[in-house]
Amino acid sequence: MACKNRSKVYLGFEDEFITEKHRSLVNFATNKLGGIPDSHNDTPLVSPVCKLCGLNQILALQLYVPLENSKYHRTLYIFTCINPNCWNQNESWTCLRIQSSEEKTINERTATQTEIPSTTSWLSSADDWGDEGNDNASEKNGNVLKNEPSKKLNLFMKSTDLDDELREDLSNLCVNDPNANSPASIESPGSGGAVGRLDSPQASAEIEGEESEVVCIDTPMQPQCNLMELLHGVTPHPFQHSDVNSSSNLAFAEAFIGVDEEDLCVDISQHVRDLFLEYQRCNPDNQVDTNAKSNETNAIDEKYEKNIPIHGDESFHNFISRIQQNPGQLLRYCRDNTAPLVLYPLASIVGPCKYCGAERIFEVQVLPTIIPKLKLQPCREQNFEIEFGTVLIYTCLVSCWSSTDSFKEEYVIVQAERL
Repeated sequence: MACKNRSKVYLGFEDEFITEKHRSLVNFATNKLGGIPDSHNDTPLVSPVCKLCGLNQILALQLYVPLENSKYHRTLYIFTCINPNCWNQNESWTCLRIQSSEEKTINERTATQTEIPSTTSWLSSADDWGDEGNDNASEKNGNVLKNEPSKKLNLFMKSTDLDDELREDLSNLCVNDPNANSPASIESPGSGGAVGRLDSPQASAEIEGEESEVVCIDTPMQPQCNLMELLHGVTPHPFQHSDVNSSSNLAFAEAFIGVDEEDLCVDISQHVRDLFLEYQRCNPDNQVDTNAKSNETNAIDEKYEKNIPIHGDESFHNFISRIQQNPGQLLRYCRDNTAPLVLYPLASIVGPCKYCGAERIFEVQVLPTIIPKLKLQPCREQNFEIEFGTVLIYTCLVSCWSSTDSFKEEYVIVQAERL
């Protein structure tokens, strides 16, 4: 059969939602949708920043994908930007690869278990420490409160001369001085005036002359919208959190991912023959020329295979047909460059790994069927959904890693659905 040498493709399906009862079971080796990244160590994984808009990206997928004959645990963290201005662009998605040695992980877990005392002893010592700490804190606070007024008094006495001088300057301040802009006022700032006084609430001046010679100037009105934003035609982001250093509580709903193997190696022709033989056995009177029928069937099949879809897009037709054979699949996994289902031929060649120069190989494909599963929480818009055609992720063939690395960023290609 033609599919004997085909690489195995593993499909990801949505499973049970992750709740508090599952929390102790979730770690970096968990395949899941949404939530927050589960790090390989005690240091939390910081969400990457979108290269297009500067906003924090949100975790869409966490996949535990160790390689055969490797001593490393290996996890892929796939993030996406929820800003509509960035959708369907390569930079709107980020894939981070993190690895950790199996021996190191086991040692860390053992050390953690030996360092943590029993619950009873920890609670008892915590109660004793808390009472003692509160007493000491109360005493210290009492001493500070008793000594604080004297310290403030000494400081106040030392700054008396400075305060007197400041008070004299403030007493001479006159905001509505008709000669505020005169040279005399400028030369003597102590007398008050609008010029040179940063703390003046409002500048005012009186112009002498005939009423007909006075020119009135209206104060320009401040625009009520962002003119630069309108000029560039940018759609405002519905969940604005422009401070990249601030912790955002936005996340997609967290759920487990079930994995199953794609099986397309079904001998349809043999199944058809069995049905035909069964039909002949049950209907001996309706015999037909088997050879003629077989030739006619082969001709029809050959003609069907060569036919081009009505819309003329063979890639899209193959994409839809392949997905429909396993309804519900959200992602595809296979380390094989022939495995991805593209919406249209790739516009550029995938270059080598930017860290070690090794070849990049296809590994994960995120399908658009995942879009309704990515529910943003908390969400102000009930129907808010991200948009993309498909996401292809290429990783380093040798999965380069060293003990000093914190993460490796992999190559992402985003294809938009053609209208």
